[in-house]
Amino acid sequence: MEEIISLKETSDFSLILERIMNKNLRADIDISEFKYFYPKDILILVQYFVIQNYHQIDGSLLLSDVNGWYIQSINLIEFCNTNYKIPSHVKPTSRTAIPIKRVDTSTMNGYIRDAQNFFAKYCQGKDISALNICIAEIINNVSDHSRSEHDSFIFSQYYKHPKTIVFAISDVGVGIPDSVNGYMRSIGTGEFSDFEAVDWALQKGRSVKSKAHNMGAGFDNIINHIRGIGNIQIFTGGVYCQIDKNGDKYIGVNPINNFIGTIIEITINTTKLEPIDETILDGYT
Repeated sequence: MEEIISLKETSDFSLILERIMNKNLRADIDISEFKYFYPKDILILVQYFVIQNYHQIDGSLLLSDVNGWYIQSINLIEFCNTNYKIPSHVKPTSRTAIPIKRVDTSTMNGYIRDAQNFFAKYCQGKDISALNICIAEIINNVSDHSRSEHDSFIFSQYYKHPKTIVFAISDVGVGIPDSVNGYMRSIGTGEFSDFEAVDWALQKGRSVKSKAHNMGAGFDNIINHIRGIGNIQIFTGGVYCQIDKNGDKYIGVNPINNFIGTIIEITINTTKLEPIDETILDGYT
């Protein structure tokens, strides 16, 4: 059976994720009406096609002249066909985006270094260490908690209007609610609802598994580094969570049904970044 699924906004991605449950269904995804993509949108497409490839189901993207060049420039098709299996270096062809990459704890530092160099030209004289810290924290969390077969996927882009760096990291693991409740069962306490589990994970000092390479504060560490300069969105299980620049949280229903794993998207307003501390730089000269 074959059908064409037309997508016009992010919430429509629930339509394609439903198809993952039916392994005999071929679906061509029509995104020709999409004129603007955020990193989370791209990673949801990656999530769908990676799982589709895993189950050996055929499918394709239907593009327009307007967005086809963008999809090509970020190497989406190439990544979904090959690179998600074996991480490899892809030369950037977009001026504002780093190609999608599969990253784990062994390749994380290389990606962070590339991202820092790539975005430095848009943030001259500004301290972008928050980018490095948040990427490292999320990828370590995926490694420790998600039980994902495909490590982390990451996509990053700079937007000129407004002046922001936006990056998203995803996995196709168990999701935050299941990870938290697995921990609760292991220590003999009662389970949480999806909403309670996510809220628990966001509290200061909460971590379901402590590892030496983690920075010790879990999501709270990410929230503190984004406070005042950006915001965070989390899609996991049945939960959508938004954390604003003041650290205030909104936890609601995930608009994407049948969601697998977790996607975290972080936006950094480059106009709010602090200048690089010259006294620290002088110590290295």
